[in-house]
Amino acid sequence: MTGICGVMAMARLPKAIKLHLLQKHLKGRDLEFISIAELQKYIKDTPDDMWLGSGFLWENRHAQRVFEILKRDWTSIVGRESTVKKVVRKIQGKKKELPIGQPWIHGVEPKEEKLMQPLKHTEGHSLIVGTTGSGKTRMFDILISQAILRGEAVIIIDPKGDKEMRDNARRACEAMGQPERFVSFHPAFPEESVRIDPLRNFTRVTEIASRLAALIPSEAGADPFKSFGWQALNNIAQGLVITHDRPNLTKLRRFLEGGAAGLVIKAVQAYSERVMPDWEAEAAAYLEKAKNGSREKIAFALMKFYYDIIQPEHPNSDLEGLLSMFQHDQTHFSKMVANLLPIMNMLTSGELGPLLSPDSSDLSDERQITDSAKIINNAQVAYLGLDSLTDNMVGSAMGSIFLSDLTAVAGDRYNYGVNNRPVNIFVDEAAEVINDPFIQLLNKGRGAKLRLFVATQTFADFAARLGSKDKALQVLGNINNTFALRIVDGETQEYIADNLPKTRLKYVMRTQGQNSDGKEPIMHGGNQGERLMEEEADLFPAQLLGMLPNLEYIAKISGGTIVKGRLPILTQ
Repeated sequence: MTGICGVMAMARLPKAIKLHLLQKHLKGRDLEFISIAELQKYIKDTPDDMWLGSGFLWENRHAQRVFEILKRDWTSIVGRESTVKKVVRKIQGKKKELPIGQPWIHGVEPKEEKLMQPLKHTEGHSLIVGTTGSGKTRMFDILISQAILRGEAVIIIDPKGDKEMRDNARRACEAMGQPERFVSFHPAFPEESVRIDPLRNFTRVTEIASRLAALIPSEAGADPFKSFGWQALNNIAQGLVITHDRPNLTKLRRFLEGGAAGLVIKAVQAYSERVMPDWEAEAAAYLEKAKNGSREKIAFALMKFYYDIIQPEHPNSDLEGLLSMFQHDQTHFSKMVANLLPIMNMLTSGELGPLLSPDSSDLSDERQITDSAKIINNAQVAYLGLDSLTDNMVGSAMGSIFLSDLTAVAGDRYNYGVNNRPVNIFVDEAAEVINDPFIQLLNKGRGAKLRLFVATQTFADFAARLGSKDKALQVLGNINNTFALRIVDGETQEYIADNLPKTRLKYVMRTQGQNSDGKEPIMHGGNQGERLMEEEADLFPAQLLGMLPNLEYIAKISGGTIVKGRLPILTQ
């Protein structure tokens, strides 16, 4: 008899062990840590993949287990604190802490594996969405470090200015023995910051006006103030190019605020010298009338000289645009650029002036000068902290103009071909800096070998920033991989859940009934039954998104693969 019982026990043992492991992991797993050295090993073993932490493919059986748990008291499933853990905790003098989120969500699968995504699939860009403190920045740490360790160019746009994210990026460069790859920009620490010219890269001069005009607040599609601001910026930029002077933010502001007389003088002189070698003799009579006069009088004299002598033989529409602006009524001009001037002041005031408009001829300033094209071509790692907590408006303007500059560089790479080295762009709190050029970057970035990783808290933030829900959906429509950490916004939860496939869940329907015969009341009967039913349901219920612990996510990657993952914290 004992032998029979033993055989039966052994037969049941595998299922008992499986149930024990399942119940054990429902209580949660310990927080893990990973060093840069361990991350290097993953990259060495799988150079064509990106490591996404530990987890599993989320399938129907996991949705079924969640369904069963949600029908019951969670404590009866997850279990209470074990006696051993309770004793150890009391000996250590610790209080029992309530965990953030529900660890049983990840525990519905006892077997974890390394989650890997082919790098080729990341070219479709990635969105990381989660509420404050859910782990977006720590996820960025792991993804950024991997890109650095692969030897690729990395650009990090961080509105908050997270010190730990910056230090982790620097340590990854040092781990490769290439500390010189790391450059940091932060307006709160100008003495430690590199100088970056966000207007340096352009193919057509009109691009300069476009990227600055994109910062002008506008509600209408054809805003006359925005159009006038673009025209004024373009006229000044064209004039600077005619004089062989590179446009930058400080110069543009100077001629917007102080008038264009000085630029008109230089532009007419430079153009006349190019098309008429003896122009000075021809212009002498015109300049004589303005002798000892103000700059404005000299500018008007040279303008008349251009229209009388130069234009009939050598017209130049770019120069004429500048001259037309110079003749414009100054009072009306000031009103039309009233929305533009505050933006120019933001980007050129105080320490930001030399940081964003670097002067290479100033030998007293030894801070490094760089730009997005140089960062990309040299495979550098650029951390761009915007200090938005101190000044949100300036931080937002800086982030937007950096993205516009990257869009211009991406356009060059797209049009003229690129090398095989990809570029990784990480934008934290993206809703603070997103603009129309950024949408183009998402749309055309793949052809320029740009991988974008975009983090936000809610999708409503995109709509609020762009002024349109349709534009917000346009952003989401250009992103192929979505990682959802803990989300508390209901609309964002529904969007994530609706973009995951449906499944069918089983449940048992129990019935019972009683009847009696009308002719023979004393005769009665009863019935009882069970039926196995199925109903359509979400593969991952929307409400679970608000219950995820820190550093845990549900993701839709690689064109439809659904994974449940958890991340460690990156350490030195």
